[in-house]
Amino acid sequence: MSLLVSLLSLSAGCAGESAAQKACPSPAWSGKCNLREVTKVEERELPMPYVVYEAIYAPQQNDESPEFTPGEIRYRVGAPGVHEFALLDHLKQQKVVTCHATAAPVTCLPGEVTADVLPFDVEQAAPAAAPSIVGCAAIDAPSEQDRLARTRSEGSAIGERFTFGEGSSALSPDASDTARDVSQRLATDPGLECLGLVGQTTPGEPISLAEARARAVKQLLISLGVDSRRLQTIAANASVSGAGSKTAAPIDPESRRVSLRVLLQTSTKPSP
Repeated sequence: MSLLVSLLSLSAGCAGESAAQKACPSPAWSGKCNLREVTKVEERELPMPYVVYEAIYAPQQNDESPEFTPGEIRYRVGAPGVHEFALLDHLKQQKVVTCHATAAPVTCLPGEVTADVLPFDVEQAAPAAAPSIVGCAAIDAPSEQDRLARTRSEGSAIGERFTFGEGSSALSPDASDTARDVSQRLATDPGLECLGLVGQTTPGEPISLAEARARAVKQLLISLGVDSRRLQTIAANASVSGAGSKTAAPIDPESRRVSLRVLLQTSTKPSP
């Protein structure tokens, strides 16, 4: 009888300890998560075009759990290819969401963290048009030819130019002032969509130097806030005059330059 009582007492004690171990605060963690990145992780063509995007959310520290913040959350969602841009917009619009984790049994540590991201409803999403191509890329893009045919107009000449020393691609001291004038014009004229930077050389200089001069001007304009998509570098060989016994024309130092050419100018005026 004494042995039976002891066994019952031991059993009750173990059950009590087990119940105590399972008593965990709930919820273990909850707070806000900020969208850190959205990337395409899968794209397939068969049996139908389909894409999968992954949104990465970073939980933010809060006052209720100052000593613990969960790791980042990866949320994946897919959609037919025709809805790709609608899906991308859907995810990017959810910059801050609530997220939470329940306590794991026994350890009372937070379990898997989930983010309350609104599901993407394919039936409610209209196929989104691909973003239009802007800047110099529009010149050769097949998808943009109709737009260019409607809006292209003859661009006005730009008189500014950048001169260089013989055999050099180093910018002259007055280049910054000239570049500021050009950047100001681009800022006030959004219709000037693509500006060609034509690097030129004098006879005897390599064509690579013409490209280097154009790149130097491009980097200077970018440093002043010009969108790189609106700039296109072009290298031009110098024309050589004279042949046979004739005396070649003297070299004009001004030929060592980068001149500016409007490659694409679209109308900013609304259609009547």
